[in-house]
Amino acid sequence: DYERLGFAVTPGGEHADGLTRNALVLFEDGTYFELVSFIDPEDPTDNVWGWREFVPREGLIDFCAASDDLDSEVTELRSLGFEVDGPDDGGRRLPDGAEISWRSARIRQEGRLLPFLIEDLTPRGLRVPGGAAARHPNGATGVSRLGISTPDAEKAAGSLAALVGATDDTEASVRLGACVLSPAQGAGTTTQGPSAAELVCEEPGISRELDPVLAHGVGILLRSK
Repeated sequence: DYERLGFAVTPGGEHADGLTRNALVLFEDGTYFELVSFIDPEDPTDNVWGWREFVPREGLIDFCAASDDLDSEVTELRSLGFEVDGPDDGGRRLPDGAEISWRSARIRQEGRLLPFLIEDLTPRGLRVPGGAAARHPNGATGVSRLGISTPDAEKAAGSLAALVGATDDTEASVRLGACVLSPAQGAGTTTQGPSAAELVCEEPGISRELDPVLAHGVGILLRSK
């Protein structure tokens, strides 16, 4: 379905926990979509991220941020008052049999307002390849904005600002790398987490929403620079 939306999709492999497998939609700016499914949807075993609470819903479930020094960043987050689980070891077997590994940490929170953090132990290019894998027929080159649903946009903006070390927490949106995180308070919203993504497109004059049925519930806007 994502190929039908105009994306090049790269097979990822099976995760080391034996519960999930993935495929990747890679972008030239280094960001990516991770398409994840349970190997056995009927297996009651939970995994470390508690994704079972979202099943059988599809759509945007979580998001992550890269770390170059996970230990120091976890220490810094704890000093700011965040409760953090980890770092924990993770890994995946690639389709060619190669093993890749990383460490990750999750900030304790209600919902998925804040990203989890990941630090590669093997070269990142093995986990997130570039080149031809990041070139898409629909012209998408990266994630420019991530919308985050929340019942309290002002509180969410403050938490995001603290996470990225912003000095001004009065802004409704904050920047994480090249991506803008935009909390939005919707009518009847009781949970919080990523809700929509805006992608940069090379082709001029483009502004269109991709078919949410083919996107499996993910709201994706493709827009020219």
